[in-house]
Amino acid sequence: MDSKKNSPEKSKSSGKKFNEMPLYVPPAKKAEQGRPVQLPQVEAPSLEGLSINVPAPEAFTEEDVRERFLELARPFATEQARSLDEEIAPGDEVLLNMAGYTNGRLIPFSVRTDAWVEAKPEPSLPGLYEALVGQTPNTGLVVDITLPDDYPVESLRGIPARFMLHIQAARVVTYPDLESPEFLQAFGRGATLDEATKSVVEQMKQEASEVLLAQARQLVLIEVARRTQVEIPRELVDEEIRRRWGASEGKAVAELEFTDEEQEESLNTWLADEPTRQEVELRLRIALALGAIVKRDGLVLTPGFVEKLLSDEAASQGLSVHEVADGLRNSPEHQARIEQLGWHLLAVEHVMKKAKLRFEGAED
Repeated sequence: MDSKKNSPEKSKSSGKKFNEMPLYVPPAKKAEQGRPVQLPQVEAPSLEGLSINVPAPEAFTEEDVRERFLELARPFATEQARSLDEEIAPGDEVLLNMAGYTNGRLIPFSVRTDAWVEAKPEPSLPGLYEALVGQTPNTGLVVDITLPDDYPVESLRGIPARFMLHIQAARVVTYPDLESPEFLQAFGRGATLDEATKSVVEQMKQEASEVLLAQARQLVLIEVARRTQVEIPRELVDEEIRRRWGASEGKAVAELEFTDEEQEESLNTWLADEPTRQEVELRLRIALALGAIVKRDGLVLTPGFVEKLLSDEAASQGLSVHEVADGLRNSPEHQARIEQLGWHLLAVEHVMKKAKLRFEGAED
């Protein structure tokens, strides 16, 4: 054997020791790192006559209000961990690792790690979380279910599926008396349950308005994409899906120590999922269109616009603007992300100013 192959001497070209060089990169890490791609040339689409009808949102139900109320009250609830010999009860919160299979193959988007779920019915996975009841923490469980007719992956609707679960932990969640003066005072939304409920409804209306505006922006961008004449290469869609998988489910399958073959199988389910391909192609088309619009219309990313982005970033992280700015100076990767986001939001703002929106159900 040539001893030089195992020599700890430094490589002249890289300056690294041979045994420090990353000779092997698992599929998940490789996908997340990505690889260079060639973007197609795009002619900026016309923004003339950009008019969009925005569908009216659905009205809140009493159940919607109740669930949102409990979400907001969750920080005021108490928790008690289940012991290893204590059975899980309906309504408990359970920490899971899970993966789903159909015909022996992974279900796309089914792998999750360290996921807290509630032991109650979930319409998209009928019978799965109910099977947690009566189990104990630190155990494995195999659950067979039939995927519903409205399952998000169309090709799997009505198909038998098998889910492998590992129950890491469970906890009992006890809410305070929602009508008690002590809770209502801490909740800070009124002196009575009725007042607190009205406050929650008002918050839901505000959230619904924000969702409606986001939907309007998306509809405008979809129309801009429709007007953009460009062929999106298949390999560009593949690469974007690989990066998404590597940053999400890829991390999960690596953490669960799936073999390379199983990791590749997980990735391939994403690559073969037609709705995912359509959604990724649309996002790529939008991004290319906005980039072309920036150049054609001579948009400029001003310091004031960037400062607003930094302020929003700071608020989302609970930091000061100066702390975020200092962090960006020490992280070129984060700085590039902020700049990229800035150009995107600037282009979207420019496009929205050109668009005429009509909200269905709104008074003229």
